[in-house]
Amino acid sequence: MRWLIRILGVLALLALLSVGAILAVPADRIASVAADRLGQALGREVSLSGAVRPTLWPHLGVRAEGVRVGNPDWVTQGPLIAAEALSLRVPWSAVLSGEVLIDEITLVAPQIMLVRAADGRVSWALAAEAISDAGPATAPAETRNIGITSVRISDGSFAYIDSTTGQTLRIAELDARLGLPADGPATVEGTAEVNGTALTLAATLGAPRALMDGATSLLDVALDWRGGSARFDGRAELAPAFSGDLQVDATDLDPLLAILGAAMPDLPQGYGRDRLALAGQVTLTEAGTAHLRDGRLTLDDTQLTLALDLTPGAERPMIRGTVTGARLVLPSDGSATGGGSGTASDPQQGWSRVPIDVSGLFAADAEIALVVERIEGAGVTLGPVDLRATLDRGRLVLDIERIGTYGGVLAGQFVVNGRSGLSVRSDVILAGVDLNPLMTDLADYDRLEGRGSISLQLLGVGNDMATLMASLEGEGDFALGAGAIRGLDLAGMIRNFDPSFRGEGVRTVFDSVEANFAVAGGILTNDDLLLDAPWGDVTGEGTVNIGAQTLSYRLTPGVLRGEGGARIRVPILVSGAWANPSIRPDLEFLAEQELAEQAERLEAEARARLDAEAARLEEEARRRINAALGTEFDAETTEEAAREVLEQRLREEAEQQLLRLLGRN
Repeated sequence: MRWLIRILGVLALLALLSVGAILAVPADRIASVAADRLGQALGREVSLSGAVRPTLWPHLGVRAEGVRVGNPDWVTQGPLIAAEALSLRVPWSAVLSGEVLIDEITLVAPQIMLVRAADGRVSWALAAEAISDAGPATAPAETRNIGITSVRISDGSFAYIDSTTGQTLRIAELDARLGLPADGPATVEGTAEVNGTALTLAATLGAPRALMDGATSLLDVALDWRGGSARFDGRAELAPAFSGDLQVDATDLDPLLAILGAAMPDLPQGYGRDRLALAGQVTLTEAGTAHLRDGRLTLDDTQLTLALDLTPGAERPMIRGTVTGARLVLPSDGSATGGGSGTASDPQQGWSRVPIDVSGLFAADAEIALVVERIEGAGVTLGPVDLRATLDRGRLVLDIERIGTYGGVLAGQFVVNGRSGLSVRSDVILAGVDLNPLMTDLADYDRLEGRGSISLQLLGVGNDMATLMASLEGEGDFALGAGAIRGLDLAGMIRNFDPSFRGEGVRTVFDSVEANFAVAGGILTNDDLLLDAPWGDVTGEGTVNIGAQTLSYRLTPGVLRGEGGARIRVPILVSGAWANPSIRPDLEFLAEQELAEQAERLEAEARARLDAEAARLEEEARRRINAALGTEFDAETTEEAAREVLEQRLREEAEQQLLRLLGRN
């Protein structure tokens, strides 16, 4: 803005000098002197190639055609300013009083070219600025205010080319009116086409003089475009820095984003596809930090309250804050189109192998607290929700304090790590949920009753869904309390070998269901599923290949035939693809079980025969011992008793032999 004020001021002074010499100097001489003086002031080549027409009444003025102010030699895109005509009007009252006051400056078809070189040089750094900045520190001379009642620009154009960023901003069809009074507020109203987008701008700067001197000034800006509007009402300073109320309301942001050379992403419903609005207190500090307080964000029908702080960083900015609201809508399937995210799974083709783009994780670091009353979408309703999201150099950690869901609670941690490839880790527990609404929303299955809990600890590594699922490692468990399966009487079907035990009014009740499982290489293994019920039980074991989307699982119901009766066990094998599994009696397993039972029975019979033969031989041995020793051992005689009897007989026999020996001598 300094260079604009400087140019306008020099133009005004030159106009006064030129008009003062009107009666004595020819018009072409006026043009030559004016161009020379302006060139010296700006340190640029200045030319007035057209006619110069002075006027004396009712205003003192001059009109110059073919105005050109050059850019530095290193700029090849064109002059700094080129206009078909420039006219100035000065009231006689200002001339007589010595004021520098201009009624009107009119620029016809001006073309302005600003360029920033790759090495940081800028084309609008005028010689006057360099002299002012580099000169010795002397006491500043008293400056005189320059008042410009009106500046009119018609059919203007503007270009800004930044070689350091590759950014180009082009403004065409510029029609504007500016007011720059000496001591009052500065105003601007106009229309233009910016990078192909038609805009209408109205702005008021309360104290431009104070702003140029380093103080703050009131600033009111209104911007309108096809499909939206933006308003700012606050204070600003040159730093740049500002603070005030911001309001943005748009049904179409494409025109505004086109100014920056960007395009609006294809947002899903509930995330600003049809309407996006933001209101709140915004602050930009001299240090470059940005702050939003009392923010109110509207995304279609979703309304959130924001408090955010943005701090620039060497590699990426840091965003801290809180997001609260009554309702947050999640994208539903098919609500957005566009590039593949790599998350879809076709039952016929398996998991997607489209690479998952996680580059967005490196756009910023963040520490965000999310607290909403409920989250809706994808057939699921959750709430209340209280979680903390931490994003650090491409690693996102969701610390879930509490998510109320289906009468229960979800808690734990979920991590998405984009460093050196993608990895995903979960350590969560879902406790005390109502199974009926959960299964109804997730799987459109409304026949399961009861409550249950599940815990998961899983880790996956891979840059697409197929690789992630095939790499899963971890463990988990689930437990269900008393409940029922409506529309099916499993006990009746097996007990009576009749598949008609189904339909309305019948159900399978159970007391509990429990299972533990381990996951390795994307394959879930379980061998301890147990459903306990008054009518019997169901056990299960098998594998679920998560990566291949197949399973091989055996369920073995054990149904009591009657009070105190034996259990009837008919194993059922569930195998094949998830999309169309095969469910059939496991006859092979039945045959194996029958063979095993028969082998066990034969083994028991053989063991019984061996035991009987051992008992017979033992009895025969006792009989012979009793006959030989004159004892009366039987099957009830203990080992200790037998030992005592034998020891007594041995002593008696020894005494008899000793007496015979003594008697013989």
